[in-house]
Amino acid sequence: MSTETDGFPPVIAQEIYDGSHAKEYVAPAGGATECAPSGARRCVAADVDHHCAADAPGGVHALPRAAPHERTSARRGWRNGHRQRHFTTRVGSLELRVPRDRAGLFQPALFARYERSEQAFLAALVEMYVQGVSTRKVTRVVETLCGVSVSASAVSAVVKKLDAEVTAWRTRDLGGEAYPHLVLDAQYEQVRREGQVRSTAMLWAIGIRADGYREHLGSWLGASESLESWTMVFEDLVRRGLRGVRYAVSDEHQGLVLALRRFFPEAAHQRCQVHYLRNALSRVSARGAQEQLLAALRDVWAAPSRVAAEGRLAQLVAAVRKRVPPLASWLEETGPATLEFFALAAPIQRRLASTNSIELDHAELRRRTRVIRIFPNEASLLRLGTALAMERNEVWSVRRYFNPKETILAVTQGRLRLRRSA
Repeated sequence: MSTETDGFPPVIAQEIYDGSHAKEYVAPAGGATECAPSGARRCVAADVDHHCAADAPGGVHALPRAAPHERTSARRGWRNGHRQRHFTTRVGSLELRVPRDRAGLFQPALFARYERSEQAFLAALVEMYVQGVSTRKVTRVVETLCGVSVSASAVSAVVKKLDAEVTAWRTRDLGGEAYPHLVLDAQYEQVRREGQVRSTAMLWAIGIRADGYREHLGSWLGASESLESWTMVFEDLVRRGLRGVRYAVSDEHQGLVLALRRFFPEAAHQRCQVHYLRNALSRVSARGAQEQLLAALRDVWAAPSRVAAEGRLAQLVAAVRKRVPPLASWLEETGPATLEFFALAAPIQRRLASTNSIELDHAELRRRTRVIRIFPNEASLLRLGTALAMERNEVWSVRRYFNPKETILAVTQGRLRLRRSA
């Protein structure tokens, strides 16, 4: 029979096989724990002896051990006291005094067999956090299921292990691949920073490749959707290899539009029709007038061509000017900004006329942040938001958003026109 068992050093395995100390290593059936502490301590003690002793060619029993304080050329280490270790097993919790060596290299083989389970347990903690369970609720779940207490600070420490993966994803090279279409938006969350609870913008950018697949290109935080914030976003994307942008859809934020014009001057900018409707309806109070305005704007956008849409918009402005002159002036000035989607091929116009494709991500983040309410710092918001974006990319990687043939832009006069913002 082999003397290699469950990761124990051969010297310990041989003692277990011989039966000389078997009762100290294994708790009896029924879950009694009287023998477990002494067995575990003997396992660890023999393990450190094995670590410090020299290797020998004569097998397990020929393994020489240096006597205490004996200095030989074959010795590989020296003991250096103990440290306390709380060890939870299926038969109860143990308090062990784990030996240390001077070089700090000794790791008990007794614990190695449990490391995989521990990693799975830590992964479960992280998954609960990503799914929106607060750190304090995680502690209650663990205590109920496992019978052990895990503090909220300990859960936070575990979750921070996501940071390396999150950073690698946020700084990944985009490979110089063309992303003809961009969907840009932001979501505001409450974050404790600068000693106060402040509204902080989570900035999103979704890129759609020519082959029809889409992905989150990154995640960023900003105090607001200012020129400085979006400049930071586009600088990062260009540095990582973003190119070929010909069309972008977003809400009407002056800072975003100016930054887009600076980095991608040839790209057309479509003002999100959903946001535009909200802005338009807020300018009239009567319910009947709101319904008429809603129907009229939808009729403009349902036109078969941009020329026809511009004609319908002009008729709407003329009709409204008689009753609400300020609204008419606003529609005349801002309406053309919502017609850039006509530059796209007909099958994909409706999908990229608004930022609806990113609204599901907003909803998922809100569902999770509803539990948290106020993030303790910016890093925690960035960590959660990025983890969700990474999950979405995994889902999108197996299904195209567009048929590649549909992503061919219907370019008028050889190029798309970037509109001038109001």
